Amino acid sequence: MSFSPNLFLSNVRAKDGLAKPSRFEVILPIPPYIGSMVGNSIIEKILNLPNSVFADVSDAIGSAFGRQDPQDEYSRTSNSSLSRYLALQCESAELPGKTLQTADVKIYGPTFKVPYQTQYTESTFTFLCTNDFYERKLFDRWIEAINPSDTNNLRFPKGETTRYMSNIKIIQYDEFIKQIYAVELIDAFPIGIASQALNWSEDGFHRLSIQFAYQRYKTIYEGTYDLAAAASALFGVAGARLLPFGNAVTKFPF
Repeated sequence: MSFSPNLFLSNVRAKDGLAKPSRFEVILPIPPYIGSMVGNSIIEKILNLPNSVFADVSDAIGSAFGRQDPQDEYSRTSNSSLSRYLALQCESAELPGKTLQTADVKIYGPTFKVPYQTQYTESTFTFLCTNDFYERKLFDRWIEAINPSDTNNLRFPKGETTRYMSNIKIIQYDEFIKQIYAVELIDAFPIGIASQALNWSEDGFHRLSIQFAYQRYKTIYEGTYDLAAAASALFGVAGARLLPFGNAVTKFPF
């Protein structure tokens, strides 16, 4: 059977189109320990955005996505406005992959592979840098909090007051702002800050790539509609403000 472009397009339309990599959001809660390590002046400047609407709707959206679920304290953030700011500055991310590690086994005849553990790939997020470099300063402090350069004494990752890990959510939407897939990185923390090139002939702007390690991830299959985002897209920010706090998201199971 030969390939038919018309048949392919009709099949795609029947399945509500193709998913686009540009329809995503990253929710990066800042652990309280890291928030305490970042200077108050830096946080205040980050939060002093020209448009304060981001802070106005962040709590409603955060509650809708379970970012402030009391049963999962590591999905909460020390500052919802700061996490919302990072979500807006995150230009690119990736849904992580995983592979099964296998060993060659032979009982009789040819060898065959047997899985013995799962290996998760590290994830990289790229943020746009403002003219004050707040993004670089934040992640510099985060890594410094994990391993202070003056003492080289690594902090205990899960201490009551020194926990520097966070649960990061990466959400994929469809064209109608419905959550079609999401993963949550469990016990994630930054392990690398990519170098940023400087060049007199470059007239672009800085991007900051941060590499995160994590223990594992869990998949979230439940579909939701982000009504706050839809209202903001259709009617502007004022439309999102009109939504009741409890109705920011309507859930539709697959």
